[in-house]
Amino acid sequence: MIGQSFYLTTVYYIQNNLYNSAAACAFGFLFSFIPIIMMVLAVLVRILHASPSFINSIFSFTSQYRDMFDVQSFVNTLLGYHTFGWVDFVLMLFIIWMARKFFATIMQGINRIFHYKAPSRPLFNQLIIFAGELVLVILSVIIIFIMFTAHQIFTQPALAFLRRQNPLLLGTSSKIVINIFAYLLIFIFVTIAYRFAAGTKPRLKLCIISSTVCTAVFFIISKLINFFLNIENYNLIYGVLSNVMILLFEVYIFFTLFLTCAQVIYVLQFFDSLLLGELYLLPERNDTAVLSIIKRVLFIKPAALMNKNDVITVKTGGIIYSKDDTTDDSYYVVNGTVVLSRSENLTYYDKGAFFGEQACILNKPRAGEAKALSDCELIKVPAASFRALIENDPRAAEKALLQVSDYVAKVYGRTSNFLVS
Repeated sequence: MIGQSFYLTTVYYIQNNLYNSAAACAFGFLFSFIPIIMMVLAVLVRILHASPSFINSIFSFTSQYRDMFDVQSFVNTLLGYHTFGWVDFVLMLFIIWMARKFFATIMQGINRIFHYKAPSRPLFNQLIIFAGELVLVILSVIIIFIMFTAHQIFTQPALAFLRRQNPLLLGTSSKIVINIFAYLLIFIFVTIAYRFAAGTKPRLKLCIISSTVCTAVFFIISKLINFFLNIENYNLIYGVLSNVMILLFEVYIFFTLFLTCAQVIYVLQFFDSLLLGELYLLPERNDTAVLSIIKRVLFIKPAALMNKNDVITVKTGGIIYSKDDTTDDSYYVVNGTVVLSRSENLTYYDKGAFFGEQACILNKPRAGEAKALSDCELIKVPAASFRALIENDPRAAEKALLQVSDYVAKVYGRTSNFLVS
């Protein structure tokens, strides 16, 4: 199952073009980064009355990015405003509109992954975008406010002796606390995005585990980048742009991890139906292409479906279904050999083969008899599951149409209106 999950995640990641979505999210973040900071600062200064010195102390820990945005000038401008007019209102709308580009690109990336399973909901997606922006700003303000409170406590005269004895410890501790809060914010944001933006209600436990993996791996990669990357050399060559380039690179890595984990959630949430699709599209034994061999080796034994109640065993000579039966289930051969007799045609199915789907597609009685030539182990696929498969997977629908074409040719014969290719 681990190999199957890894294969499905990789294939769907490529099919959904998520590497380009990660780049789009990174650029969306870059364009929204400053507007979001402006909103956070506006809340801190205008509502919480945070002092400029405190704000500068917070941003001192990200000094490599301070050239991208003049925090002091913006804070001074906010402090200079005593009224709120139409110009301020229009500016606020513009900031919100620019900030939402970040969340819009995230929703587009999530929709690429879950669009087959999630219902279309354009209005709800827009609400999610605005809610995500609001949650991010509120969480940022809460975390900074907690830091502001802690800062006020540590600057009290009663703790002056402790500050004199351990000046380095307090400075290091502050930096650690800020990093912890920053990654906590990332974790909360990613968990909320997985849980609500997908539209398929994945399990909260799965969302938390995926968010933890995404945040932890990003933390490790960020530390490795800072350890091996010589920022001073980039500053000498690119100047201020070096900060933008480094930030964009780190954000791209994060969204690559973010979308990869989202794809893992999709695969695990709908693993049974995706596995059924791979069984139906399993390459033939005579297909010697490398990818076909890999797929056959990985999926010919569907362990995840073997624990279900739909696994049946049929002894040698046993009848699976008879002609004119009204059953519409399909079957996958796990072990053994099955012969299907229709009119004067005999078709043999062995391990890794799929049969019986024509009655499900055409909604008609069975046109032949299926009998076990040896002891067989079969997975019975209900009609509802098979119809959902061909509705959601274009490749499965194409194969089903070919099967119907072959079925009509064998059962009803060649006619002037139906030519067998």
